[in-house]
Amino acid sequence: MHAVSAVVWIGGLIFMNAVLHPILQHQGLITSQVSMAVSRRFLPFVWFCLWSMVVTGLLLMLLNPRFLWFDFSTDWSKLLAAKQILFLLLAGVSWQAAKVVAKLETAVRDGSDEVEGWSLALQKLVRRSILFGLLSILCAAGMAVL
Repeated sequence: MHAVSAVVWIGGLIFMNAVLHPILQHQGLITSQVSMAVSRRFLPFVWFCLWSMVVTGLLLMLLNPRFLWFDFSTDWSKLLAAKQILFLLLAGVSWQAAKVVAKLETAVRDGSDEVEGWSLALQKLVRRSILFGLLSILCAAGMAVL
């Protein structure tokens, strides 16, 4: 469940950034109702993945015999700490993205001049989320090897 949640979350972000956004941009539909609906619909998946990763991650961590509270003497524990920090950053950026989606929807509905700025802000946040997610997956892979 932990791995599936990570793949759904990061894979969805990569799909939106690498496939959906360029198509919508080319068609001039970045601020369309469809674009807003996709972003709004994806957010519940993000929150479901976040909470399932918290629960399964805590279980995996606490049940692992290599886990010792506040002991960072091994490479495994250092990777775990890095993964946890990256996860917190990812969760924070996702929270910000949810706020930006709401602002973007309001700007589109009101016909505001801020639409382009909010759209660019959302793309930056999505790219940061992808970076943090991929780095977190690399940490997990390193932990599995050790």
